Amino acid sequence: MDMNWLIPVIAALMVYACIYYYLKTKKVLPHVIDFMGPCILIKTERVGIFDTLARPKKLLYAYASAGVILTILCGLCVTVMFLVSGLLSLTVPTEPIPPQDLLLIPGVNSYVPSTFAVWFSLVFAMVIHEAGHGIISRVEHMRVKATGLLTLIIPIGAFVESYGEDVENARLGSKLRMFAAGITNNIVIGTVCLVLLAALLGLAVPGDHPYVYGVYSGYPAEEAGVPPGLIVTDIDGYAVYSLDDITAALAKTRPGQTVTLSGEYKGEAQSYDIMLAAVPDDLQSTITAADSDAGYLGISFMEPESLAGAVDMLTHPASFAEAVGSFMTFLVLPLSSIMGMDVLSFIAADTPDPAILAAPFFGYWGLVHLLFWCAWLNLLLGIFNALPLGGLDGGQMLRESLRHLCRKVGWKETRAYQICGMVTYLLILIVILQIIMPYMW
Repeated sequence: MDMNWLIPVIAALMVYACIYYYLKTKKVLPHVIDFMGPCILIKTERVGIFDTLARPKKLLYAYASAGVILTILCGLCVTVMFLVSGLLSLTVPTEPIPPQDLLLIPGVNSYVPSTFAVWFSLVFAMVIHEAGHGIISRVEHMRVKATGLLTLIIPIGAFVESYGEDVENARLGSKLRMFAAGITNNIVIGTVCLVLLAALLGLAVPGDHPYVYGVYSGYPAEEAGVPPGLIVTDIDGYAVYSLDDITAALAKTRPGQTVTLSGEYKGEAQSYDIMLAAVPDDLQSTITAADSDAGYLGISFMEPESLAGAVDMLTHPASFAEAVGSFMTFLVLPLSSIMGMDVLSFIAADTPDPAILAAPFFGYWGLVHLLFWCAWLNLLLGIFNALPLGGLDGGQMLRESLRHLCRKVGWKETRAYQICGMVTYLLILIVILQIIMPYMW
């Protein structure tokens, strides 16, 4: 198991502990810096911005009311998904989750890179979430005491602190709208970013030559050092503009023959002399008899037009079922390397070679990455917070709803807390099962 991530994490913890100790003992900026357990709170009591943003009260009231319905539906869906995944973890063997991937820390998590787009999107999603709580609090006449960021080495959340008595005395509907507002903001902003991303991806211009999508282990191309991503322009003097051209060029070759593969990699001309092998037995059924005696490179090729087509299918679904499929593909896109979707990984991580997909304007790919991570992190934060888990917005909505129900039917409110506790423990158990079960098979 790769533990290289552990050293920088331990070093960061030690530096953070020193900063925490200094700030707390020296009481640096007490009106700005506060502490909650091991976390440092960077806060301000200047919260007038929420009054300003809360002025279109009727519009925001309708927005927040719709958000309650959206949050309940989202919470039900994600809870069902948790339960199903928990059951599957008991019956279907899966690979263990590396410890660092349990943390959404850019650069530590294997699938979340430490880039400006990711860090900006992470903080932006937190701020957007808490801004929803603060604005709707004022719409519902609940006073806001302070707002700020919660840090534990890195920012792990934002917060809006309301006056407890105002929240306690508010009507159920007001509480639900306030708690759901952060989730609503995340889902709405995430969806807007996703729509903009889909529109932007359609502007990329496909290149003129096929490229190396993958190199098979143990075959001639790997031995010659051919890299994935190589733009192929020529095979033994035969100009290449399509997959058909590659097939035609190789049809005249035989195993043991040496051919020269020419092209461009990251803007530099490249040339590789490759001694061809025989076509593997497991591929004989996929080629014609005329080509069965041709030489074999051990390369999987792809055309830029095919890549553009895959992007178009993802961003322009033709039916509701395809739209759901596109959304699920989007959610797991950072995991593309283990989900068999490497062809689309450039949306989340890398910038493709301009000879594969050319940017229509300067800064295009930076904007693509920013929109992707803004959409992904906002939707992830919103969906996760909709869980009826104690401490999350979904859990607080469940608690307040059950308290209201208990008062109406004459039960003690302790029943509401007991039910919420059981739901929380069940969901935590499901998470623990999914972590430990892969080690039990």
